[in-house]
Amino acid sequence: MMLTLLLGACLLCLHAVAAEEVCYDDLGCFSNDAPYDVFFNFPPKTPDEINTEFLLYTRLNPSLYMKIDRNNPSSLRSSTFSGSRKTVFIIHGYTEKGSRSEWMKTLKDKLLSLENLNVFVIDWVNGARDLYGKSVQNTRVVGRVIGRTMQFLNTETGAQFDRMHLIGHSLGAHISGFAGAFQPGIGRISGLDPAGPNFSLNDPSCRLDPTDAIFVDVIHTDAEAIGAGIVQVVGHMDFYPNGGKEQPECPANVDEMIMDPSEASCSHIRVLDLYIDSLDESQCALTGYPCSSWDKFLNGKCNGCGWSGCPTMGYRADSSSASGTFYLTTGSKSPFCQV
Repeated sequence: MMLTLLLGACLLCLHAVAAEEVCYDDLGCFSNDAPYDVFFNFPPKTPDEINTEFLLYTRLNPSLYMKIDRNNPSSLRSSTFSGSRKTVFIIHGYTEKGSRSEWMKTLKDKLLSLENLNVFVIDWVNGARDLYGKSVQNTRVVGRVIGRTMQFLNTETGAQFDRMHLIGHSLGAHISGFAGAFQPGIGRISGLDPAGPNFSLNDPSCRLDPTDAIFVDVIHTDAEAIGAGIVQVVGHMDFYPNGGKEQPECPANVDEMIMDPSEASCSHIRVLDLYIDSLDESQCALTGYPCSSWDKFLNGKCNGCGWSGCPTMGYRADSSSASGTFYLTTGSKSPFCQV
């Protein structure tokens, strides 16, 4: 008994010695202690190394961005930002081209066409193009930078947190979660196939989860053991189009991916097309049906909508009061509602 206690005490001492912490100005401190010991390549890069950029677009400057810096209030005062408008943040994922990503430009244009918004394209490319484990660490820093910038917008203009909407793809979805955990009361987070590797089955504080915003909607398109997306439910509404795994006309096995490596991310990036398509009011809706599994859905056991109704997957998901897991089938190209 005494030997067991001594061994336990030694293990605790070793863990305490192994634990590390770094602190970055107003972002606070980051540790590799539990539950954050699930992440590798500690510590994350510094905020200056990552250099997260906030590129503002509104209907007054739909094509040429204005760069907003929370450490330079004049950059905001001289911009087209309005605290009376709803604000949307678009956040890219691993290895993406940042502000040069075509999907971010397309989504920004569609959003401004649909509503009079403040739209921020978030560029954290210097943190997204590291070894995967380091980029995962960097998401924690980027999330807090976004949280601090939301606080800056609120302080300077009265912009309300509950009228802020974060749309993040892959690692960007978890960045959104870290931002919402740092600044409670954010209105909405849309997780577009949140990254699975190094996030699956984590403690909720180490990934996107429903407490990170008033409303969290998630679309899973590559959610399987060897996929890029997370399988588990992480929002108030989790949509699994086509079962949430292989998407139509995307490679279904490793051999096909080896033959054409460019197709390896096909299902993971299909979510971007699905979400962008959902903004088009002329398109038919992508309706999700409440169900506990894809097999039950395929077997016709989930055709009803229940008391809460069947929500629309994508941008208008917040028009429904439903919650839970939802399944649907889509086509392979726009309009995706035509199967």
